Amino acid sequence: MKKGKIMADPKEIFGPIVHIYRTHLEYMAKELEVYRIGSGQYDFLMVLYHKDGISQENLARMLKVSKATSTRAIQNLEKEGYVYREKDENDLRAYKVYLTDKGKEMRGVIFEKLVSFIDVLFSDFTPEEKEIFRLLAHKAALKFFEPGFEPPSEKPD
Repeated sequence: MKKGKIMADPKEIFGPIVHIYRTHLEYMAKELEVYRIGSGQYDFLMVLYHKDGISQENLARMLKVSKATSTRAIQNLEKEGYVYREKDENDLRAYKVYLTDKGKEMRGVIFEKLVSFIDVLFSDFTPEEKEIFRLLAHKAALKFFEPGFEPPSEKPD
């Protein structure tokens, strides 16, 4: 067996991850519907909470979505008054995205909803299991946080 290969059925690993992810999206969409923030749009706000004034292209790259998806999400958030765009002084073809006061005020609401979801997710975990899960999730995802990550183009054995 090659290094890094596991003998588990991929469904055993990805099935639960996908189920948690999809449930999370559904939960957040329902919770943020009253604020007119659509599914996945809050992810853009989350990035802006860490780096306000980022380019649309970098937002798309960081969230691993297409430029078209990024543009639609930002346009919707802009229409609802959560963000605004300004031309990039260094590249007049590009826009930088900034939070409005309304967008900044949503930070607490979004974090509250995320914590509520995590509380449900971890409701049957011991404190030790929560910490192990957190550490393993970070370890598993670390390589995918790098900008420009591309899946390997390895030929099958």
